[in-house]
Amino acid sequence: MGFEEESGNVSRLADLAAGLYLPFRGAALLLGRRGVKRYAALPFLINLVLYVLAFGVFVSILWNWNFDPIAWDFWGPAGRWISGLLNRLDWLMKLVAALLVLTVAFFTFTSVGMVLASPFNDLLSERVEVSMKGGNGREPVHSPGFGQTLRNTGHSLLNLFLQILFTLPALPALLLPGIGFLPLLLVSGWFAGFGFIDIPMARHCFLLRAKWLAMSRLFWKTLGFGLAMQACFAVPVVGLLLLPVGVAAGTLAFVEDIRSHPGKC
Repeated sequence: MGFEEESGNVSRLADLAAGLYLPFRGAALLLGRRGVKRYAALPFLINLVLYVLAFGVFVSILWNWNFDPIAWDFWGPAGRWISGLLNRLDWLMKLVAALLVLTVAFFTFTSVGMVLASPFNDLLSERVEVSMKGGNGREPVHSPGFGQTLRNTGHSLLNLFLQILFTLPALPALLLPGIGFLPLLLVSGWFAGFGFIDIPMARHCFLLRAKWLAMSRLFWKTLGFGLAMQACFAVPVVGLLLLPVGVAAGTLAFVEDIRSHPGKC
């Protein structure tokens, strides 16, 4: 029993490491395969717009939000002193509010980007899959039909809803010093990895039950993949490439670990 547990732990660590390495493989594929890079342009532009919007919200809250002065005259001199101190610290309250907004933007960025760029991610994923089959970069890539686009966008919205649902219980942990961010990081990391791998699964019309079965088999690889993508997003320049690299890496994982399994509708 001890040997089996040790083997299981080694297997989980190996899957986690494989997931952490997936974004590098996705980036290498985007740069090295003919006919793939141009399909990454629109997801890249959407990613850039989201970055600009998040930064704009940060600046707007930090510099343009005016707090109403606090007056606690009913507490006498002590109340006036406390209210004066809080009024002089309004910049700190602005900074805390702005940081909270950026934290929410950071942990939901991937899922929101998935929804907005869903049709373009499908095209990029298809091109990546074709290139992995030995394509020469000249094969036609078919635009997804309205029904498929609607279904895939619905899947992305469902993933975003589930992420919010699992994120809410993790928020109180932020009050814990030092390690309070870990539950939120794990939840957002797993859903980030799932969101990218879900793109080719949705494109191949996988049923929801088949998706969750596949994700249960690839739990640790998905978690490592998502954590690596979250780390990439935290790097200002590297983060701009997050969506197309994630789509390529998620398609790699799908082709290698999921495509041969049943579950299509």
